[in-house]
Amino acid sequence: MSLRNYQRPQISLLSDRLLGEPRRFIQVIYGPRQVGKTTLVSQFLRQSGVPHHYASADAVAAADSLWIAHQWEQARLTAARHPGGDAILALDEIQKVENWSEQVKKEWDRDTREKRNVKVILLGSLRLLLQQGLTESPAGR
Repeated sequence: MSLRNYQRPQISLLSDRLLGEPRRFIQVIYGPRQVGKTTLVSQFLRQSGVPHHYASADAVAAADSLWIAHQWEQARLTAARHPGGDAILALDEIQKVENWSEQVKKEWDRDTREKRNVKVILLGSLRLLLQQGLTESPAGR
């Protein structure tokens, strides 16, 4: 099997959680840079057949508090255009946006109140957890 055709085994777990369960948890994929997080999610989104919106915060100004809301709205529009109203929103490099956790919680809670079925995947580096108050790396635990 060539590297080009290599499929990460975590795809089945992601599929079980996003396609086989009702919307109740945000899926968070984190780890060091260059380990295949984005490739994993890209492969999953291509294979899932579910309408989706993918965006990376790589080039976003850290203080751009509207970026997450804008991306979420894109996912909502994607969901509204498809039968069933389902969509997946994947936000990559989320840790680069200031106050990302508060913004994500706000949008998630809004969708819950309004009974929207936008499922969410957040991707980020270990710094993502450090912003949440973790004082040491979880590596090796």
